[in-house]
Amino acid sequence: MNIRLKVLFILLGLTLVVILGYVLYKDYYADFMLFLDPKADRTHLMESIRNHRVKDALLLVALTAVMCAIPGVPNSIIGIFIGVCFGPWIGVLMNVTGNITGNLIVILLLRKFGLSKKAKDPGQFIRNISHMKKPTAGITVGYMIPVIPSVIVNYTAIKLKLPLKSLLLAVTIGVLPTSFLYAFGGDALLKGNTKIAILSIVCVVILVFVLRIFQKRQVRSNA
Repeated sequence: MNIRLKVLFILLGLTLVVILGYVLYKDYYADFMLFLDPKADRTHLMESIRNHRVKDALLLVALTAVMCAIPGVPNSIIGIFIGVCFGPWIGVLMNVTGNITGNLIVILLLRKFGLSKKAKDPGQFIRNISHMKKPTAGITVGYMIPVIPSVIVNYTAIKLKLPLKSLLLAVTIGVLPTSFLYAFGGDALLKGNTKIAILSIVCVVILVFVLRIFQKRQVRSNA
């Protein structure tokens, strides 16, 4: 994929983010104002925010997918917002769907247009995964770690030529933990349960450290 095509896709993605964000802002403007009002009744606030239906759900899933597909653009805030608006379980489903869609879009684009010159230079992440007995497990771990950009994991998966079925399974399992944490954390935030909200953030941090330790041990054991 040449640099011009890459920039074109990124600009297209950012344009979609702005459009989707603006539509959602209009749909949720009244709820934002109600949320900022300290005198607002929390029960009324919850009913208002969660009165949105299929249209906004699809818009949020689409926004999650597009942001996931753009390098360097975190979608964790949208994941939490989904939990706020649609509750924990539907929120998990929406987060997982959006992240799977976004990653698959990138994977398909990379397969069609090829890797960029920068991606063809093996980085530390690619070398670590390459040394594992089961690269698919390493790719799954990569999707689980929020601080590792998903585009790097997708680059690695394409470079290792993993089958599409294995990639789909890795993406699905990989995005589940953070999808749960974001959705449940967002739900707790709306309900005023700060303990669960803080616990969700702590779990994300712990997840990062645990998975990094696992990754390093896997590489050492295969060295």
